[in-house]
Amino acid sequence: MRKKTAEEGAFERARLMWEKDARVLSRLCRIVRPEDYEAALGAILACGGRVVTMGMGTSGVAARKIAHMLCVANIPSYFVSAGDAAHGAFGSVQKEDLLIMISRGGGTEELVNLLEPVREKGVTLITVTQNPDSPLARASSLLLLLDTEEADHRGVLPTASILAVIAFFDAVADELSRRPRFSKKDFYHNHNHGAVGAWLKEELEKEKEQKQP
Repeated sequence: MRKKTAEEGAFERARLMWEKDARVLSRLCRIVRPEDYEAALGAILACGGRVVTMGMGTSGVAARKIAHMLCVANIPSYFVSAGDAAHGAFGSVQKEDLLIMISRGGGTEELVNLLEPVREKGVTLITVTQNPDSPLARASSLLLLLDTEEADHRGVLPTASILAVIAFFDAVADELSRRPRFSKKDFYHNHNHGAVGAWLKEELEKEKEQKQP
């Protein structure tokens, strides 16, 4: 019997990790309360300003991706580094904006230090965390608890938990793109390059031809 190589063992471990990731995502429909999802969606739809996302480390990467997806869905959004916010960039956040803070433990120092200006400005805060007793959770206007296990072999790195956060807001962005306020033309204007832009341009040209007498 042939002995497995180190590379073959590595692939088996990768497969197990992907399976853990998949299980976490498949359980989102039980982890997320429908009323919380609907409240988050409603808050984004009702936002009179812009949606601002914040996070540090891997949560910051997820926050950037969320802001991008919301922009594609025609919701004015942007990411602000919490570190930069403490040095003047928080001036970009105003009362009519909606702030989404992402922190697995809910105690990220750079985010917690912004809670006082958040309160002073009266900004609506959505906190995405696993810890309901954390400072960020207690300060939030809307709390999204995404309590998930991690997929790495130590169970500590932000792996499956970050995929769950991204998947939550991917669903929100997809739902927003189904609303009457979002058209295929809007989609093209927001994403007019690359393979997606080429496909949208072709679809719009077909629709224009069909409307011609």
